[in-house]
Amino acid sequence: MTAILRATLLAALAASSIPAVATGQGTSPDNLLSRIELLERRTADLEQRVRDLEALIKTEPSRARSVPASDKWQDLGNWRRLRTGMKPAEVRALLGEPEHVEGGEIATWFWPGGPSVTFMDGKVYRWSEPRQ
Repeated sequence: MTAILRATLLAALAASSIPAVATGQGTSPDNLLSRIELLERRTADLEQRVRDLEALIKTEPSRARSVPASDKWQDLGNWRRLRTGMKPAEVRALLGEPEHVEGGEIATWFWPGGPSVTFMDGKVYRWSEPRQ
C-alpha cells in the first residue's frame, strides 16, 4: 500500500512540475509584440483621457461666462426620472442648468416658472415639477 501511495505522490509531483500552456496562449514573438502594441495604445489613450480631465479641473468656470440655456427641464419625463439621493451632476445632465441657485447646506435650484430641486448634503432631497 505504501509503495502505491509513494508512486502516486511521485507521479503527482512530476505532473505538477510540467509547465502548462493553454491553447492560443503561445509565447511566440509575434504574439508578444502584438500584445505590447495593444497595451501601448491603451496606455496612450488613458494618458490622453487623464490630460483632458486634468485640463477640465484646472479651468475654473468664469462667472462672466453665460451658461447655455437648455429646454430639458421642460420635459416632464425628465422630472419623473429624478430620484432622491441623485448627485447635482446627474440632475444637471437630466434637466440642464438651472436659471437660479440658492446655495448653502440646503441648496435649491430653480428653473423658469417655478420648478425646483432641493439638495441636502449634496444629494437630491425633494423637487417640484413644472406645471403643464
